Amino acid sequence: IMAHSEFGLLKKLIQALDDPRNEIFVHIDKNSKDFEINQFINLTKQSKSDFIKRRKVSWGAYSQIQCEINLLKAATQTYHQYYHLLSGVDLPIKPQDKIHAFFDMNKGTEFLSFHHEAMDRKSFLQRIQFYHPLQEWLGHKGPDTLVYQLNRVLLKCQELLKINRLQNSKTTYRKGATWFSITHNFAKHIVAEEKAIQKKYRWTQCADEIFLHTIAWNSMFRDKIVDNSLRYIDWKRGRPYVFTQYDFDELVQSEALFARKFSQEREPEIISEIYQYLKNT
Repeated sequence: IMAHSEFGLLKKLIQALDDPRNEIFVHIDKNSKDFEINQFINLTKQSKSDFIKRRKVSWGAYSQIQCEINLLKAATQTYHQYYHLLSGVDLPIKPQDKIHAFFDMNKGTEFLSFHHEAMDRKSFLQRIQFYHPLQEWLGHKGPDTLVYQLNRVLLKCQELLKINRLQNSKTTYRKGATWFSITHNFAKHIVAEEKAIQKKYRWTQCADEIFLHTIAWNSMFRDKIVDNSLRYIDWKRGRPYVFTQYDFDELVQSEALFARKFSQEREPEIISEIYQYLKNT
């Protein structure tokens, strides 16, 4: 789990995953100042849970990728059939028995969601063909900031100079949703490629949506990919949409296993409803 806010919701998420078949690994963004680890001690009764070393994470920067790798490094110290990357504003929307039965039935399959419209156009490659050395400081900062303007000038200069880091690359690049459910073998493969990943994606923008899909597509795991992240995410009503109590039936009747986005601060009722549903089913 990668979390940076909504720590009341994070508690519910961890409790919803509390099952003797699960181990839970959590990273809390070091930029978050209101996190209190004492509130999470002994929170799980059946699962082993581990909060890994915190680091600062910036939106769209390499620190996001490093955070994912660090979580996988911690989790792959022992064997697990599957590794699921979740955000701190996710919830499972199926009981644990159904989730485990699904992955037992689909053993060996890699679940990744691809953005096919991005494959049809090359604009997404600008995220990685140019150098983005300011991305760790840029994050979500808007056009009224100095770092935004400097970044814009830097990218324009690279465009004029026809800079292309991918010019001699034979890799087929792919893009998709950050969240995944992958096997032990693929997770270990990602960890083993850490140095190569850092070399290729260190100065990129939003490559957390590119690096893992690209590795999968250009590896022996390609034939095992199913184009489905198993996450219910609504991009039509929001960026993404925050579910409310009126979405309960829609969520639990979905074929997805997990959903995002939720908010304890804005819509606490749906979180309580789903939590009770999971405990009572």
